[in-house]
Amino acid sequence: MPVQHIPEPRFDRRIYLLLLDGQDRLMLCGGCCNGWTVPRLALDNSAAYWGTATRFLADRFGIRHPRFGSVRGIHQSRNGDTWECDRTTVSHVLVVRVSTAESEAIEQRSTSHRMWTMDRLKARHRDISPAGVVLVATGYVDGWLPDGPISLD
Repeated sequence: MPVQHIPEPRFDRRIYLLLLDGQDRLMLCGGCCNGWTVPRLALDNSAAYWGTATRFLADRFGIRHPRFGSVRGIHQSRNGDTWECDRTTVSHVLVVRVSTAESEAIEQRSTSHRMWTMDRLKARHRDISPAGVVLVATGYVDGWLPDGPISLD
């Protein structure tokens, strides 16, 4: 039986979620990606960013009504860029505000998820991926990022 050619998507679509709690701590995962990272989702070409993020937060962390921040980062690489991979990516970085109770519940359910203070993030920013996440999180908490979408190009 001949194998049919299935064309690759034109680009990868991703979401990085910055879960910030009432104490301005960022949730990081340390058990799945050989280091500390924020939750990352891959999307197919027809999936909506906000809807996919909302479903993931409900399914994975029990957050049923996420409060998205007004700031979101958008990065688009070109073929040959070494930002993350060798093909074009469109990545959205979404800020999600969670309560302290929600963040504590996440930590209790999973030993690999931890809430980090801004001081700890700044001190260990080289240990966290993707690059630039600490800058976006601290900029949001410190209030110097503008409202609305920003480009990370």
